[in-house]
Amino acid sequence: MFDSALQALQMILSPDHLLWLLVGVAIGLVLGLIPGLGGITGMAVLLPLIVGMNPASGIGMLIGLNAATTIGDTFPSVLMGVPGTAASQATVMDGYPMARKGLANVALGAAFTSNMIGGILGALALFLLIPLARPIIVGIGSPQLFMLAMLGLSMVVVISRGSMAPALLSACIGMMLATIGSANMTGEYRFVGEILYLFDGIDLAILAIGLFAIPSILSLLVQGKAVARAMPHSRGGVLRGAREALRHKRVIAGNSLLGTVLGIIPGIGGSVIDWLAYGATKRMVRKDRDQFGKGDIRGVIAPEAANNAKDGGVLVPTLLFSIPGSATSAILLGGLATMGVATGPSILRPENIYLIFVFIWALALANALGAIASAGLARPLSRLSLLKPYSYGPYLIVVMLIAAYQSGVHWGDIVLVVLIALLSWGMQAIKWPRPPLIIGFVLGKGAEDYLWISVNRYDLTWLTQPSTIIIGVLIVATLAAGLTDLPGRLARKAAARARRNPKEVHHDA
Repeated sequence: MFDSALQALQMILSPDHLLWLLVGVAIGLVLGLIPGLGGITGMAVLLPLIVGMNPASGIGMLIGLNAATTIGDTFPSVLMGVPGTAASQATVMDGYPMARKGLANVALGAAFTSNMIGGILGALALFLLIPLARPIIVGIGSPQLFMLAMLGLSMVVVISRGSMAPALLSACIGMMLATIGSANMTGEYRFVGEILYLFDGIDLAILAIGLFAIPSILSLLVQGKAVARAMPHSRGGVLRGAREALRHKRVIAGNSLLGTVLGIIPGIGGSVIDWLAYGATKRMVRKDRDQFGKGDIRGVIAPEAANNAKDGGVLVPTLLFSIPGSATSAILLGGLATMGVATGPSILRPENIYLIFVFIWALALANALGAIASAGLARPLSRLSLLKPYSYGPYLIVVMLIAAYQSGVHWGDIVLVVLIALLSWGMQAIKWPRPPLIIGFVLGKGAEDYLWISVNRYDLTWLTQPSTIIIGVLIVATLAAGLTDLPGRLARKAAARARRNPKEVHHDA
């Protein structure tokens, strides 16, 4: 195995193959910078180019593009409050408030450091998990997937501040939107009326653009003010952010592990993993928990580390069982087939094992190169946060509408994204949280399918399976902890008492 790893490293570092990896990284960074685009679009564009290409070159370009996209999408998320891709929504929660405080460089430096470390740890995990992955994947069935979806929905209690009722209602709206269109298990059409456009349901990209991107730009245009008034840490801010990220080693390591493990489970995807990482980190930390959502650097580190680490986990079912762990990996499988690379158990044969190491080295190198390149671009691009919104806002809205249109190439995409933007604007006006809606939408469709399969296959006996019970206990514990939040309440009461009567609090101390 060591010989195969060395052979793969020499192959990927050869000038011919390394050049294609760099091309993939460059394209990925550009796609990440443009809100609404992502790895799926890039891979679809590259597929015709890799036909007949050497497998090492093709793998390097595809993996480089995918890894760099999840790094480049940090720029719009932090600088403009617009998710670069659906998988960077949680980064907006604290990255954008940091930019409004003039700490855009610090947030970007922390994010890119977390990206690089998370991606490298994900590649290492891919190497370590290869011999252990089969029993894990085989042991996960529809009951476990349904319960994991419910666990993800329970996170709305964790990531939402204030009243729980709006958060839960927002999640329910997301689940209802997910039911529009054809039911996968029965073929019935729900909530479509006579509108043919709705027969295929609502696209996640359109929902993300309408829910987060357009309202953020409209808010800036209405206010007429730049994201930040000044940047006190324009010099050395990226390095400061890197040092801050390294101070939170446990957050990076823990979320890298979480992202890798969740990435192994097919169908979860980065748009859910980053929210789970954000919610889990907020629940686990004890110090200054109430700062999450107001510009806490840990809220940037957690989702960015998990989002890049998940790429290593996604490759486990993709390579070993030809089961795409995400939409991007489904396109990757098609690209591998065009190059004549066979996936599945045959990839573990002695003559093919080197290909797995090509993936591992390409993933590690792409994350390192993408993070370094992004860090170099951070300072000039962060100046965007000082520009007046009218200088770029209208152009961004046009780009977002084009991105929405290209998802389905139908005029209904434009109408739908505008309607969702109006819904988001109304939710902001009445102070309803929007993240639970996107979580409910992403998990709702899968939860419905897994529940249908579980009931039809096992009746109700699946509720007594040990793994199902364990996940159920975790769900109850998460809801109970979120609803009570006794430590947080006590801390907030103490802070309020200190503001009202500082002398009394000092005397009590």
